[in-house]
Amino acid sequence: MEKGGIMIVGLGDLAGWVLEFLARLPGIKRIVVGDINEEWGIQKVNSAIIGASQLNLFPQIHFRRMDVNDIQGMAAILREEEPEVIYNSTTLQSWWVITQLPKALYQEIDEARYGPWFPMHFVLTHKLMLAIQAAGIKTLVANAAFPDAVNPALARLGLTPTVGVGNIDNLVPSLRLAVSRKLNVPLPSISLFLVAPHFFSYFTSRFGHTAGCPYLLKVMVYDKDVTPQLNSDELWKDLIKYARRPGSLKAHPVVAASVVKIIRGLLHDTREFGHAPGPNGLPGGYPILISSSGVEVVLPEGVTLEEAVKLNNEAQKFDGIEEIRKDGTVVITDKSAEIMKRLLGFDCQVLKISQMEEKAKELDERFRRYVEKNKA
Repeated sequence: MEKGGIMIVGLGDLAGWVLEFLARLPGIKRIVVGDINEEWGIQKVNSAIIGASQLNLFPQIHFRRMDVNDIQGMAAILREEEPEVIYNSTTLQSWWVITQLPKALYQEIDEARYGPWFPMHFVLTHKLMLAIQAAGIKTLVANAAFPDAVNPALARLGLTPTVGVGNIDNLVPSLRLAVSRKLNVPLPSISLFLVAPHFFSYFTSRFGHTAGCPYLLKVMVYDKDVTPQLNSDELWKDLIKYARRPGSLKAHPVVAASVVKIIRGLLHDTREFGHAPGPNGLPGGYPILISSSGVEVVLPEGVTLEEAVKLNNEAQKFDGIEEIRKDGTVVITDKSAEIMKRLLGFDCQVLKISQMEEKAKELDERFRRYVEKNKA
């Protein structure tokens, strides 16, 4: 049995785009696709194979039914397949679900930010990392499930994913496009370094300001630092002026491009520069170099890793995360916890690892009741 290549675990909307992009990427030879829904998985694999063949590309793609809740069963599959890179797209509730609420309800619950939803993204990712550990294989893991916070929590448990995807890396190309159009310079001439967490990428691209969230930014044009020339307040307004794009589910092609870049770098040792959340279990987002040995944080001159980590820890409070303790416990800010308690009756102030699955089930049930109660 042939082994190696890429394994996609969890085949939702985003992973479906990732699969289609990977299938059409020259040099991708083998993809194993896993999901609990077998019929859906087979259809999506066939779609990717057929689409790639239109471009005379013929990667080996096959589907395997996977249940991440079955840790030993997953470990057996992992030993059989021995993927070089695993892309984790599992979650108990996709990020976009609350965006489908009526506008007033969405705006109300969105004030709690993303931190309180942590259990929905942690539980299955935790089980997958336990399965990888049990399998005893060497592999690189790109995690899409709230990596800004899930990756550092897992790192406290000795289960560190290699890197996250999306989030800060969704903002960077939009920012480059805005700078290109504002300064009237070619897009390829622009490079930048950005240190910031999920909240920052989410908020600035939608509202054109930072809400006071700390960040670090250096913008280069033709290797010349032009940051002093850019008014910081105007820069975030320029995102909306020059780089508007679809949001919610329609943003997934952009997010998928980030995923594919990361996977390509890990698989093919591209040593390319990019950005990512949660690299090597760090909180928030950073500039990185991507290679087959993993990822390396690359900061602008004069900035230490300790300073970047401290900035991200402070900035994650804007997403409702007060701290991640040494044992992996996640503490939610008073403001976010109060909103979730008031709207859903959900107590999320302290999220302990031992209680995470129970909390996820409770949150799912309470959110469903909230939606049902507020149906028009």
